[in-house]
Amino acid sequence: MLYRSCFPEVPAEESGLRALGFLPEENGDWLLKKKAQTAGFSITYRIQGHSCRVEVLDSESGWEYDLFNVPSSGGGTVTALREEVDAFLARVGSVCFGVQPHRAQVLQYCRETYGTEADYPFQDSNAQVLRKPSGKWYGLLMTIPAEKLGLSQKREVEVINLKAKPERIADPDFRFVFPAWHMNRKYWISVLLDSAIPQELLHTLLDESYHLVK
Repeated sequence: MLYRSCFPEVPAEESGLRALGFLPEENGDWLLKKKAQTAGFSITYRIQGHSCRVEVLDSESGWEYDLFNVPSSGGGTVTALREEVDAFLARVGSVCFGVQPHRAQVLQYCRETYGTEADYPFQDSNAQVLRKPSGKWYGLLMTIPAEKLGLSQKREVEVINLKAKPERIADPDFRFVFPAWHMNRKYWISVLLDSAIPQELLHTLLDESYHLVK
């Protein structure tokens, strides 16, 4: 599975990559093969510029574990492997690219607060949906071009679309909160996760969305 543009467009810190166990390839990629925390599997991480290709292998057969690559697949094993990969990529981003692991923090908060796990309903490893037990969405995590939010930077950013109160929708601050991209702006906002958004505000927005979705 290719985690496309999961790191910012800045040079990676090579000493950080080596400290995490990555080795350079002749083509410029960085490669790490490691035993998974989930028994019976190994994981290969190949950093290609600002993306990372992840392969999960069955340790006994040596074959790729195909269910990991199917966005709609679920179950305890797939969930555990995805959580492990998400956490490790967040660590790589923090150690080697200087980013704050906001996506990992969002997923952890929703898991601990509401008992919800993100799923992958689209053919895109960077789009994750957070659902209530009813199945209705209360959050959509995405990596999108900054220009989609009206920003001038030529880069990709992480956002989460959340349902919001009318007063937030009517008065976005354009630092952390923007009119929703790709969803109905009458009810939803896009929250920029690549910013220095205060954790308290992020948690408040997540809570509001969860309770507004009926």
